[in-house]
Amino acid sequence: MVRHAVVGFAALALLALVAFWPSYVARWSGVGAPVHAHAATMTAWMALLVAQAGLMRGGRRAAHLRLGRASYVLAPLAVLATLALAVHVVREAPAPIPGETLYFLYVQASLTAVFAFAWTQAIRHRATAHLHAAYMTGTALALVDPVAGRLLHYAWGIEAPLMQVLTYGVVDATLVALLLHERSRPARQRAYPTLLGAFLVAQLPTFFLHRTSGWRAFAEAIAGR
Repeated sequence: MVRHAVVGFAALALLALVAFWPSYVARWSGVGAPVHAHAATMTAWMALLVAQAGLMRGGRRAAHLRLGRASYVLAPLAVLATLALAVHVVREAPAPIPGETLYFLYVQASLTAVFAFAWTQAIRHRATAHLHAAYMTGTALALVDPVAGRLLHYAWGIEAPLMQVLTYGVVDATLVALLLHERSRPARQRAYPTLLGAFLVAQLPTFFLHRTSGWRAFAEAIAGR
C-alpha cells in the first residue's frame, strides 16, 4: 500500500498543477493574499504527503517521524487558510449572495471539516501505522473534489451539481476499494468505514443545504451584511 500511496499522492499533486493552472498559476499576480495563502499551504501539504509516503517506502521511518512533526503546524494553517479564502469569496460576492457562491461555500467548508477530521484521527492513531496511513490518505481524498472538479469543468464543461456527483463518486469508490482490499485484515479496516461515513455525512447536504434560508443567513452573517 505504501508504494501505491506514493504514486497516488504524486499523481494528485500533478493533477492539481494542471487543474489550477488556468485559475491560479497563469494569473499569479492577479489574485489576492487569501488565494496565495490557501495555495501555498495546500501545495505544502501535498508535498508533505508525497515525501512522507516516499520515506516510508524507502524504510526511513526515523526521517518520516521527524518530518511528520511539520504537520502539527501545516495542517492547522491549511485549515485556517482555506476558511479565510471561503470568507473572502463570500465577502467579495455581490448582494444578494448568488446561489453558486452559497453552494461552493458549503463544498469548501465541508471538505475542510473532513480534512481536519482525517488529520486529527491520523495524529490520534500515529502509533498504529496502518491506521495513521489510512487517515492521512483521507486528507488527500478531501482534496480530490477541488482538483477533479476543475479538470471536469475545463475539459468537458461539467458544472455543479453533476461535478460533485462525479468527484464525490470517485472519493467514495476509492474508499470502498480500499476497504475491500483490506477485507482479509480486519484490524486495518477500521479507518475506511469511518472515513467513508465522514465523507457521506459531508457530501449529502451539498445538494440541498445551499437552498435553505438558514444557510443563506449564515453566509450573509459571514459577509457582514
